[in-house]
Amino acid sequence: MSNLRAQQKQDRRNRIVTSAKELFREKGYDKTTIEAIAVAAGVSGVTVHNYYGTKAGVLLALVIESDKQLLERLDSTLPGPEAELVELTVAFAHEIMVHAMQTLEKDIWRQVIAAVTIEAGTQLSKAYFKLDEQLASVLVRRIEAMQRDGRLSADLNPLHLGRALFQLQNARFIQFISTDAARRDEIETWLRNDLVALFSVMLPVPADPS
Repeated sequence: MSNLRAQQKQDRRNRIVTSAKELFREKGYDKTTIEAIAVAAGVSGVTVHNYYGTKAGVLLALVIESDKQLLERLDSTLPGPEAELVELTVAFAHEIMVHAMQTLEKDIWRQVIAAVTIEAGTQLSKAYFKLDEQLASVLVRRIEAMQRDGRLSADLNPLHLGRALFQLQNARFIQFISTDAARRDEIETWLRNDLVALFSVMLPVPADPS
């Protein structure tokens, strides 16, 4: 019986998140209410409140489920092991932006950033940041592989570098969603320029030929 109840609870959660996504895309975040989500999901408004607390909580839950799907396929969509770190990071950012736009519109992503602040310290916000760590781990593992192949210095800390690259692309992602005018290709160009500029200071200075 407990397994059945757990399955029913998960089914209700799935319906709520799916319904919320459809309503957010159809009506926008501001015009969507908890009550409308509940009606569309076939549950009570109390149930939605009990599961997610607020509309911002529902939105975060939606993004968390979307990121889980992204994690399942992200590594396989990135360039192969021969890719250089700059191209790998730009490709990583490309996949993030494409997936984000397939999930929600930019104006709703702006609400996601606000929701992270509103829901700070809650289980949902902790789950959101944990998924960020898992996304960053994709880069960390690739960096470790480059070190094993001798393509990156063994002196580099792969965890710190991978997380730093993730945060840099995340800053560009926020820039991407902050305005409807920002194009994905220009964001990728700016990110590539960021990376080239940063990595250039890590290269050895050529010896003076004189």
